[in-house]
Amino acid sequence: MKERYLLISLLCLFQFNAPAASLDRDYAIMTATPYNSEIALARERLEKFLEKASRNPKRQNLLAQNPLVAVQAYVLTAGEVSGILRRMGSGSMLTGGEQGESLTDRASREVQFLLLFDTRTRQLVSNDGFLVMNTPSRGKVGTFGGFPAIYIGTGW
Repeated sequence: MKERYLLISLLCLFQFNAPAASLDRDYAIMTATPYNSEIALARERLEKFLEKASRNPKRQNLLAQNPLVAVQAYVLTAGEVSGILRRMGSGSMLTGGEQGESLTDRASREVQFLLLFDTRTRQLVSNDGFLVMNTPSRGKVGTFGGFPAIYIGTGW
C-alpha cells in the first residue's frame, strides 16, 4: 500500500512540474528570404554577442547546450507583411494582441525578422529567416521554424 501511495505521489509530482505546452510553441509566423544587408547586420550583431559571451562562463555554458541563436535582422509592421493581417483577423496565430484590437492597431504591430545562426560555425542555419510577433525573453530558448535557438534580439 505504501509503494502504491509513493508511486502515485511521484506521478503527481512529475505531472505538476512538467513544462507548460506553451513553451514548446513555435514563435515563427512565416519565413522570408533575407537581403544581403540584413544578413550583414545580423552577422555583425552575432559577432558582438559572441565576443561578450566569450567573457561570461554562464553564457558559454548556455551556448554549449544550445548553439543556435536567433538574431534580429530587421523590424517592420504587420501591415507591411502580406498575409499576416488576414491570419491575425482569423485568429489562426498567437500574436499576443488584444481580442478587440482594431485593424489599425493590428497593422501597426511590430514584426521582427530573425535570422538563425549556428554559433559553432557562425553560419546561417537556414536560407530563410523567420517573421515573429512575440519572442521569448532575451537569453531564453524558443523554437523558430522548428529550430530551438537562444533569442538574443539585437544583442544580449
